Amino acid sequence: MYLKLVHILTIIGCCALTSANNWQYNLYKGLEEYVRTGNESAQLRSAVSGIKFPRLFRTSYTRKEKDLMSDIVCGACNIGVDVVITARKEGTPIETIGDVIEFFCKNVFMEPPHVCSGFLDLNLRTFGYMLDNTKNITSKRVCSIILQDFNCIDPDRVDWTVNIPPRLANSTHVLQKGNSDSYKLLHLTDLHYDPNYEVGSGANCIEPLCCQSGSIALRSEDQAGYWGDYRGCDLPWHSLVDALDHVTSEHQDLDLVYFTGDIIDHKIWKVSVEHNKETIRTVYKKLNETFGNVKVYPVLGNHEPHPVNMFSSHVVEHNHWLSTQWVFEVSAEEWLRWLPKETEETILRGGYYTVLHKPGFRVIALNSNVCYTHNFWLFHEDKDPFGQLQWLVDTLAEAEKNGELVHILSHVSSGDGSSMHNWGNEFAKIMYRFSHIISAEFNGHSHDDDIVILYTQEETPEPINVAFNGGSLTPWSNLNPNYKVYEVDSNTHHVVDYESWSYNLTEANMDPQTRPQWKKLYSFKESYGVTDISPKEVANLVERMTKDPELTQSYFRFKTRDADPFRAIGCDSECELKNICYMVTFTNSNRKQCEMFTEMYNANRNQTLSLFF
Repeated sequence: MYLKLVHILTIIGCCALTSANNWQYNLYKGLEEYVRTGNESAQLRSAVSGIKFPRLFRTSYTRKEKDLMSDIVCGACNIGVDVVITARKEGTPIETIGDVIEFFCKNVFMEPPHVCSGFLDLNLRTFGYMLDNTKNITSKRVCSIILQDFNCIDPDRVDWTVNIPPRLANSTHVLQKGNSDSYKLLHLTDLHYDPNYEVGSGANCIEPLCCQSGSIALRSEDQAGYWGDYRGCDLPWHSLVDALDHVTSEHQDLDLVYFTGDIIDHKIWKVSVEHNKETIRTVYKKLNETFGNVKVYPVLGNHEPHPVNMFSSHVVEHNHWLSTQWVFEVSAEEWLRWLPKETEETILRGGYYTVLHKPGFRVIALNSNVCYTHNFWLFHEDKDPFGQLQWLVDTLAEAEKNGELVHILSHVSSGDGSSMHNWGNEFAKIMYRFSHIISAEFNGHSHDDDIVILYTQEETPEPINVAFNGGSLTPWSNLNPNYKVYEVDSNTHHVVDYESWSYNLTEANMDPQTRPQWKKLYSFKESYGVTDISPKEVANLVERMTKDPELTQSYFRFKTRDADPFRAIGCDSECELKNICYMVTFTNSNRKQCEMFTEMYNANRNQTLSLFF
């Protein structure tokens, strides 16, 4: 944290010192010359020397750090994209446009050259389509989306809305107190199975994914472990099989399985449609063999399409070479082994569906990846992709009319910093409106074991719903694998309690011949001393966390599954406050609760911290 902040302040200082020479002007003119000649001028090298942000898109920054970086990051982005848009309008070949993007990738984001070139090979045609076919495309639009979490702004943006009907006058299905009957629900998420994982390969690398077949570990301590590895590595097949075997042997009373996405590995610069199809089919076949007659409800992750994160716009024909329709088709083929035939229509439309699991209880599965700010198709069109949110409203309205209770599943949560604000805000409005019939929400993506509270929008906000993140089976990165088992009330379909099961990778890799020692890491009610997991009780827990260091340290341990790398780093006051803020931030554009609990934390702990989320 300290070294990262020093680096950021150094960049700000360098830009301030060179302001007389106008680094923005030098960057713009240097890039223009680069487009014309292909030469890196002294002017360009000078401008870039002060704006290096290594691994910008795979580094975790605090809110304060992002605010400090905002002007420079957004300024550099606007200049680079302006040059690209202008050059393309003037007829510059798309290959030259790619050279500019690759220059930024290598010299500003400091990614390895082969990662940059691989990424461009997979995405350049998409960029070309955007530049040639998006009306009134601007740098501010592009940067405000992809760098939204750094507060990049598009002053010309007009947000869209969905039509939400008023609550039914006779809608009295308020969630009542539960009974003694309950059922067991397994939550799996973020498997990230890596077919190219090789035991003993290089686990210490600079790429987004390590432990790859053919890579060499220069030191014995850098060799990839048998059961997985903390250092930027995904899940080997035998570890996935072991996890599923353990689930079925330890929990023989499962009634339901939720899988909230991400099957594909993190080798984002070198995958293919065929690779993804084969991996998706392999994993779903194994899930089907494992759970037999137990119903599985899956959703898509952002890694399933190819290129990664890309869900092509509805304006692209299904047989177009840029279309990602194939991922919906493969999903429909695999999911229909668990789902009724009538779900096929919406799966093929946009990767979402709904099922009446039993009378009075409905499951709604969303493709929230369309709102992920790294889905570049948002540059082209971001208004309610695939009509999904309007469909969600209509589906919930019908459920309300029929007296049904609902679970909502998705991959990217609305509170994630990379969830597009407009989409997240509309989703939150829907959740407010139908909170009386929505019993729980489940998601993944972050790989962290988190719980997030939704508050009303009133002057005195009240907690009205809870979202549960399942963590991840992949150890990517610095995490222990985990899964969660929920006890759910059969009447209200509220989560009554849950357990997180995990194992320590260091200990497991010390004896490759013995299966990992899975253990119950914690149960929510017992570990936090709560009577239930209602929104009000969880909100009270957050208030207690502002006072009690033992609670905030426990939350950190459980969030990271007590993984050795995080134990070594520890969790200071800034880390504690970041975790608290995440728990009360349902949409990233609304930090009201974060501000309130920050003040409470400072008062209770005698601190003077500002927002760190």
